[in-house]
Amino acid sequence: MRTFAPRRAVQVPVAAGRYDYADAFEVRVDAPDGRSAEEFARHALEHSPWPVRTAIWIVHRYVIGFRLAPRADPEHVLGWAIVRSEPDVVELEAESRLLRAVLVGERRSAENAAITTYLFYRRPAAARAIWKVVRPLHQWVARYLLQRAAS
Repeated sequence: MRTFAPRRAVQVPVAAGRYDYADAFEVRVDAPDGRSAEEFARHALEHSPWPVRTAIWIVHRYVIGFRLAPRADPEHVLGWAIVRSEPDVVELEAESRLLRAVLVGERRSAENAAITTYLFYRRPAAARAIWKVVRPLHQWVARYLLQRAAS
């Protein structure tokens, strides 16, 4: 019986642009599938284990202060507004007094998925201070969710 190593999400470069912070992670899926970018994002976020999903919600809502829709609202993904949804790209957005965040999920091919996070600071000093604490958790969770959704 063959065993396969789990797919690893890797950090990839983000094109220069007008944002205050950005990171991107990419993963190969175990087998090509027909999920759209939105379906992949929903699976990653809304079908993650309860403790992970709850931790994400608490950090987003109470630490960063995002104004989120109810988690079960079908017009949102885990409370994040769907700004754009096309077969290969989904763009989600959340805002707080400190910053605006945009998540761009992409199905770059049937075998590949990526997530890019862009932050736009409204209150730069406070946003940088919060992000310094949240960033390591964000990066770990982004990799974990991509890897889990890809397998």
